Amino acid sequence: MRNRSFALCLAVLITILGTGSDGLASDGQPPLSARFAQDQAVEIPDFQRHVLPLLSQMGCNGRSCHGSFQGQGGFRLSLFGYDFAADHDALLADDEGRVDVEAPELSLILEKPTLTQPHKGGQVLEYETWQYHVLKRWIEAGAPPAAQDASFERLEIIPREIVFQADGQVTPLQAIAHWSDGSIEDVTCLTRFQTNDESIATVDPTGRVTSVGLGDTDIVAFYDNGVVSTQVIRPVSDRVGEAYPEIASPTEIDRLIVAKLEKLGIIPSEICSDEEFLRRVSLDLTGSLPTPDEVLAFVAESDPEKRSRKVEELLERPTYAAWWTNFLCDITGASPRNLNGTALPNEMARQWYDWIYQRVADNTPYDELMAGIILGTSRAEDQSYLGYMKEMAGYFRSDDPETFADRETMPHFWARRNLRQPEEKALAFSYAFLGVRLECAQCHKHPFDQWTQDDFNQFTAFFQPISYGINPFVRTQVRELDQEIGVADQPAGQRRRVYGKRLRNGEIAPLEEVYINQNRMRAAAGGSSSRSRGGRVFTPRVLGGEAIPLANVSDPREPLMEWLRSEDNPYFAQAFVNRVWANAFGSGIINPPDDMNLANPPSNPALLDYLTQGFISSGYDMKWLHREITCSLAYQRSWQPNETNRLDERNFSRASVRRLPAEALLDAVRQVTAASNQLESFARTADERSFGPSQSIGTARGNANYAERVFGRSLRETNCDCSKSVEPNLLQSIYLQNDQDVHAALDRRGGWVQSVARRSDNPPPPDELIAEAFLRALGRLPNASEQEASRHYFDTSESSDQGLRGLLWSLVNTKEFLTNH
Repeated sequence: MRNRSFALCLAVLITILGTGSDGLASDGQPPLSARFAQDQAVEIPDFQRHVLPLLSQMGCNGRSCHGSFQGQGGFRLSLFGYDFAADHDALLADDEGRVDVEAPELSLILEKPTLTQPHKGGQVLEYETWQYHVLKRWIEAGAPPAAQDASFERLEIIPREIVFQADGQVTPLQAIAHWSDGSIEDVTCLTRFQTNDESIATVDPTGRVTSVGLGDTDIVAFYDNGVVSTQVIRPVSDRVGEAYPEIASPTEIDRLIVAKLEKLGIIPSEICSDEEFLRRVSLDLTGSLPTPDEVLAFVAESDPEKRSRKVEELLERPTYAAWWTNFLCDITGASPRNLNGTALPNEMARQWYDWIYQRVADNTPYDELMAGIILGTSRAEDQSYLGYMKEMAGYFRSDDPETFADRETMPHFWARRNLRQPEEKALAFSYAFLGVRLECAQCHKHPFDQWTQDDFNQFTAFFQPISYGINPFVRTQVRELDQEIGVADQPAGQRRRVYGKRLRNGEIAPLEEVYINQNRMRAAAGGSSSRSRGGRVFTPRVLGGEAIPLANVSDPREPLMEWLRSEDNPYFAQAFVNRVWANAFGSGIINPPDDMNLANPPSNPALLDYLTQGFISSGYDMKWLHREITCSLAYQRSWQPNETNRLDERNFSRASVRRLPAEALLDAVRQVTAASNQLESFARTADERSFGPSQSIGTARGNANYAERVFGRSLRETNCDCSKSVEPNLLQSIYLQNDQDVHAALDRRGGWVQSVARRSDNPPPPDELIAEAFLRALGRLPNASEQEASRHYFDTSESSDQGLRGLLWSLVNTKEFLTNH
C-alpha cells in the first residue's frame, strides 16, 4: 500500500515536471497572460477560446451580473458564456452593445469594467493589464466571432491530486485545454476555480490552492464546456506512511476505502457487534427489524461465515423484494397521485408495484427491469384497440383479475400527470435513470456541469413523439363506445367514474395508452425533430454523446435504452450503484446521490468505478451489488468513532447513525407491539407492511397520512431524492410520545400488551418481558443498568402489562430505536 502511495506521488511529480519549469503547456506556447503582458501582441484572441472565458473569469456573465435572466443595465450575456453566437451579437449590437470596432478604446466593454464610465458591478478590470490587452486587441482586429476550425474537446488539470501537510502550504494548478485539431493551450489564467469546502482548502482566481484545514475536498475548474476536479487531501493525524497500521481489507471495497484512509491518516472504527450487524443489515435489505428469536440464534452461532449467510437469507425474503420495490417506486414515481386523471389510479399504482415486485423477487437484471419501464407499451404491435381494452379489463376486474405483473412491459411511467410535456419527460427520465438533474439547463448552461440549453433541447427531442392519451387513430371507436355506454355528453370526471366501474366489473371502457405521435416522429426522422420556443429545431442527441438518427427507428425510446446500456454511458449503472451505496452508508460516494454533476465528484472515484464495472459485469445483478456492499468490512464497522475518524463524513471509515425511513419506522412501532404469534409473520412478509403491495402513497387519510408526512415519506411527485427525508424534527418526537396511533398500537386488541394483560393471573416473569422488549425494539439484550432500571419500573407498576406498556413506550422513544446504526 505504501509502495502504491509512493508510486502515485512519483507519477504526479513526473506529470508536473513534464509541463516545463516555466509553466508552459507541452506544445511550448506561453499562456495568454504572458503573450499579452505587453500591448504589442500581434496575435488575435479567439472569441470562444479567450474572450468569453475571460469575461467569465471577470464575472461579467455570472448570475449576479449580465448572465442573469434580465441582464444588467439593459445588457445581457448567456450565463457562463455558453452561447457564442448570441453573446457575439449582443456585444456588437447597435444600440446596447459593448463593442465599438471604430474606436476600440471607447468600447463599453473596456470603459465600464475600468470605471471610466459608471458601472454597478464595480471595477473588475485595470488598464494596461494582460486582460485589458486581450479585449482591446480583439476589438482592434474587428471583434471576430468564434473560429470554426476546431471544437473544444476536454480540460485537463495538473495535478489531479494534492496532498498537503500543514496550514498555508500552496500548490498551483495548471489548466490545459485540448481541441479537436490536436492543439492544446495553457488556459490557467482563463479558468474559473472553486473549492467545495473552504474549511479545508481555498483557491484564488489564478488557481493557487492553499491548505486551510484537515480533511479532504475537491477543487473544481471551469473552462468553456470543461468541468474537472482535483482532489485535495490533508491528513487528519500523524498516522500516515510507516505510522499507518495494517488494516484488514479482505474485499476490493475495503482495499479501495483503506487506500484513501491511509492518505488521510484515518483509522477505521472497529467491527460492529453481531447484534448491531443483524439489525443494520435487516433494516437496509428488508426494511424490517430482526425478531428476538432471530437475534438470539444469530448471536449464538459460531460459524465465521454467518454474516454472509445471513445476507443470503435476507436477499431471499419477500420483504427484500418489497423494500427494494418500494425504493424503485420512489425513484420512478409510482403513486396514485401521479396517476390522477386516469380511470383507476389506485389500481394502476398497485399494478406498477406488482410488476416491479415480481422482477425484484426474480432478481431480474436491473437493465432489463428498467427497459420494461422505459420501453413500456400499452398494447402489442399487432393488438387492436378492442383487444387492448379487453386485456386491461381483465387486469382491472375485481373478481379473479389477470396478473398484470406477467406483462412484458409496464407503461404506467408515461401515464404520470406530471409527464405531459416533453420537457417534463426529459427531466423525469434523467433523474430516475441517470441520477442527473437537468432543471438548470432548461434555461441556461448548467452552473456545475457541461450541459447547455441546446443540450437539454436536443435531449428533450427524444421525448417529443412519446404521448399518453387517446390515440388519434381510435377516437372514432372511443366516441362510439361513449355513445353506447351513455356518457358521451358527460364531463370528463363523470366519464372516468363510469369507466372505472365498468373496468372493475370486467367490462371494456375507453382507455388512454402510450403511443408514438407519428407526425412528430417523422419530423424527428427528417432531422428537424422538434421545435422549441422561438421556432428553433433540434436533432435528438444523447447527453454527452452523438446525435442519433431516427430515420429507421419506430420508437425514440429504443436508441435511448441502447445508449443507457452502452459501455461508454457514464450514468445509468453508476446512478443505481451510488443510490444503493447511499442506502447502506447514509451518503453516496457521489453525494447527494441524485446530483451527479462534474462539479460534484465522487469522494472515492476508484471505489465507484469498481462497483459500477462490477455491477455491469455481473449482468446488472442487484443481489450481487447488495452482497458486495454488505459483506465488506467497511459496511460492518461500528458507528462509534475514534480520535481520527470522528469528523469523517465522506470516506466511510465508520457506520453512520441514520434515522429510520418513514416506512421502516412506522412499521417498527407496529412490529414491536405485535402479539408473539404475529411477530414472525409481520417481520418476514410484506402483505401488511407500509412498503408492501397495499401501500397507498398520497391517498391515505387521517393519521396514517399525517405520520408519513411527519417522518418524510416520499410523495413521488418531484424529481429529487430529497422528496424522501430522514431528518429528525420536533413533530416526530411529539408523534411518538403522544399520538393516538402510537398509543393505539400499544393497546390494540390482540397486541403483545393485551396478551400479557389476559394472563394477569399468571403473567410472564418481568425479566423475561424486559429481555424480549429490548430484543424486539433494539435488537439486543439490556445491559446491567438498563435491566435494573426496567425491573424497578416493573416492580412499581400496577401490573405486568402496565409495566410492559411503559417500557415499550420508553424504548420506541429512544434514539437507538429511531436510528439505524
